[in-house]
Amino acid sequence: MLAETLQDYAISTAKRNENEIAGSVHLLVAIRRWREERFDSEFPDLSLRLEALLGSLRGTANSVSGLEAPVRAKLADVSDEKQVWLLAKDLLSAIEPQMKYVAANAAASQANAPTVAQAPSGSAAEALPLLLNAGLVERISVATGWAVDEASKRVLVDACCVAAQVLGVASPDMWSQISSLSGISGAPSEVPQEISSLVAEVAESLADNSARLATQLALALVDVGEWAAAMDDVVTAEETDRIDGIRLTLRGLLNGRIDAQSDAMVEFEEKFSQLVGMELVKQDLRKRVDFLVVNKKREKRGRSVDPQRMHMAFLGNPGTGKTSVARLYAELLMNVGLLPTNKIVETDRSGLVGEYIGHTEKKTLGVVQDAEGGLLFIDEAYALNDRYHTTKGFGEEATDILVKQMEDRRESLVVILAGYKQPMLDYIGTNPGLRSRIPALIDFPDYSLDELVEIMHRVADRKGIIVSGAAEQQMRLVLGEIRTHEGFGNAREVENLLEAAQRNVTARMNALGNLATEAESHTILAEDIPGDVVPQKRNPIGFARPTPL
Repeated sequence: MLAETLQDYAISTAKRNENEIAGSVHLLVAIRRWREERFDSEFPDLSLRLEALLGSLRGTANSVSGLEAPVRAKLADVSDEKQVWLLAKDLLSAIEPQMKYVAANAAASQANAPTVAQAPSGSAAEALPLLLNAGLVERISVATGWAVDEASKRVLVDACCVAAQVLGVASPDMWSQISSLSGISGAPSEVPQEISSLVAEVAESLADNSARLATQLALALVDVGEWAAAMDDVVTAEETDRIDGIRLTLRGLLNGRIDAQSDAMVEFEEKFSQLVGMELVKQDLRKRVDFLVVNKKREKRGRSVDPQRMHMAFLGNPGTGKTSVARLYAELLMNVGLLPTNKIVETDRSGLVGEYIGHTEKKTLGVVQDAEGGLLFIDEAYALNDRYHTTKGFGEEATDILVKQMEDRRESLVVILAGYKQPMLDYIGTNPGLRSRIPALIDFPDYSLDELVEIMHRVADRKGIIVSGAAEQQMRLVLGEIRTHEGFGNAREVENLLEAAQRNVTARMNALGNLATEAESHTILAEDIPGDVVPQKRNPIGFARPTPL
């Protein structure tokens, strides 16, 4: 699992740098991300040189094909931490000539370039790639019908204008830095004092996604302004006011045609739309992710922000979609750059709690390590609430370990605790550290009767089952009755009813033998819907006595 985690980190690094394949430098950066403090202790001053080399290798690829074969072979031999550090030294030897070359070029450029508004090496301004890139220029070229060279020139001129407005000075060195970081070639002969009408022209183009594309360009220009302000690691109030002025100018050019939703969020909502209901859940997650992304960017740009945690608690009855949403959330966090992978590890009390003293720590840490770089989903987490008077149970021991790991790995691991609402609130309240590490509690309401019927049709379509009109009415009557019972399983109950109905169809068709038609064998009639189903109450497990719902 350790090798897989490092591979995921390396591919994520290559993806963010728009490289087609992950190589030695990406893997070395991945090792630093995995254990940053020890890395910087083992290799003092190497992080800045790595950033410079990574910047020089920035590409324009839309996807990463994987690891280079030699690097993949080296990583395959890694099974413990000792071997990781041996691999790091090997990788460093391999890329040392490249780093020396980049450093020599940088020194030569600095000797010949003006000294106005230069960014110090390793500053916050270099820590995050620009949103402005060659891919954006190509999309603008397609939407407007302009040649790529013309689109590049116009975009770069506006970017340089924004940077000059923020800093109050124009610097040729800055233009070359913007060109290098964005991958957009060329430099303007002169920089105008005002932002051009480019954003408005893109917004008014005939392309289907013109509003979205124009908004992306506007956001990229604001990003350039924030980058310029952070070049000296200090963002002044005056610079902030200038950036706000640029925002207002760009909004005016968009003229109300603003579509600021990220591609990752659009993909998330498309997949989320396949789930029934849960609009409030989606809104809560959107707001939370938007907040995390903004704060992450502010931090990378040198702004002061409070530590942000991505952990959550999903509160609700069984079958309300908590696990499905957790999987989508993990994918969203990866796509917006908050997690290196969309890996999700699902467990419960049995996967964390050991059978004897000392076993719980080993099991819990093992599960956490397996989930490193992704999301750890703990179902029925309230079962870890097993304190008995003054005696600490194994569940509480696992909780204490989780609390520490949630803090230590908050940049590379998301923990979601899930279960019945009141038992979960009771459990979270038993540990102050746990509550402080979970900034978001998301309620998953029970499905309405109409939503349950819609789920029934979706499940039936997926299984190739035909539900007759009379069967739907009978299913509605049965669901309307049993959904009021304690322990009702929502979507799970719907699937159970359909499976029971399918068994009844099979029994009914047996009387016809091979004379039954294909349609008959796949059609559920009203008489096939069981009417005496009573939900099996799922009592919360563990030693604590939950408050009744």
